[in-house]
Amino acid sequence: MTARLAIDGGTPVRKTMLPLTVPFFDNEDLDAVSRVVQSTFVSGDGPECRAFERELAAYLNVKHAFFTSSCTAALDLAFMVKGFPPGSEVIVPNFTFTSSALGPILNGLKVVLVDVDPENGNIDIGEVEAKITSRTVAVVPVDYAGNPVDMDPLNALARKHGLYVVHDTAQSIGAEYKGRKTGSLADVSCFSFHGTKNLAVGEGGALVTGHDELVDKIVVAREKGTDKHSYLSDPAKKGYYEYVDRGNSYVQSNILAALGLSQLRKLDAMNKRRDRIAEYYISELARYGSIRLPKGTPEAKANWHLFYLLVEPRLREWFVDAVRAEGIMANTHYSPLHINRYYREMCAARVDDFPQSMRFFNSMVRIPMHTGMSDGDAEDVVTVVRKVVEASASVPAS
Repeated sequence: MTARLAIDGGTPVRKTMLPLTVPFFDNEDLDAVSRVVQSTFVSGDGPECRAFERELAAYLNVKHAFFTSSCTAALDLAFMVKGFPPGSEVIVPNFTFTSSALGPILNGLKVVLVDVDPENGNIDIGEVEAKITSRTVAVVPVDYAGNPVDMDPLNALARKHGLYVVHDTAQSIGAEYKGRKTGSLADVSCFSFHGTKNLAVGEGGALVTGHDELVDKIVVAREKGTDKHSYLSDPAKKGYYEYVDRGNSYVQSNILAALGLSQLRKLDAMNKRRDRIAEYYISELARYGSIRLPKGTPEAKANWHLFYLLVEPRLREWFVDAVRAEGIMANTHYSPLHINRYYREMCAARVDDFPQSMRFFNSMVRIPMHTGMSDGDAEDVVTVVRKVVEASASVPAS
């Protein structure tokens, strides 16, 4: 007999709520931050920033990495340095965070939305070519939940049409596609190190690229359009730095770079822990035909930034409430861009224009996934999901 749900007056599995995500910090992280604070070099583009950029580039096997104030800033920079004609079109998946579209929008470009795979939220490559016009200049694939996009066919399509590929890797640090780290798979890739991410510095991001011709433009644009970067690089330089182009203040603090270095050096271990939790979830929940588990990209290795279940749309809100009542945080994630007021108006979109995005969104329930979860925490999650799934059969149709 199924245990009575807490939402119906039963006893919850946990007395204290298990959160969806918590950043993982240890004494090495605290020592790194303390050391830089005591050094008094706490502003941007300092020695820890340069060291972090070198180690990040080496980790990803890319030529250039630039530490930025956020992934949004990195996406803005990725388009700022290209100087595309105003009104040029950029293809963006409809199921993503707003930053994926803000990069082109902030640079006077037109966003063209495309639908996603309804089983994992990644861009539907089959729909991309139909949206390409003579005005299309770029495409922005997004690795939803840390599961890499199938980049080979997307890059082939981009080469065919001469498109710039800006890979939104905000969620996929450490993930791999055909043996290569995300970050090394496109013209430019943009990471997030927000406090919710696998590698967390609180607020921060990075732009990485293998294109030498972009480097000088990037270092000027992210430092307010000045050549200050060269003065920090060469102690022999005297005088003043010059204002040479347009830009923004997108350099990052030396304090957070020290934290980034410490986090990067244990990233693989942190991701391995997430992988173990995901394997446990999958092994224990695969038996239930009434829920669907994340669909991975062939020949890819996710970093399990998020873990989600796909349930019947009519049950989603009830499912979230029932799981929460048991002491396990659950939530939905990302409303498709086209149903948000700004994009609905800008893209002249109707709710039924992107059915696959809506199918994914209306089915998704996020459950906890973070490095610091204990085996007991993961067991509680599975216990609660089983309890709710088994009770769901008796929920009447609305």
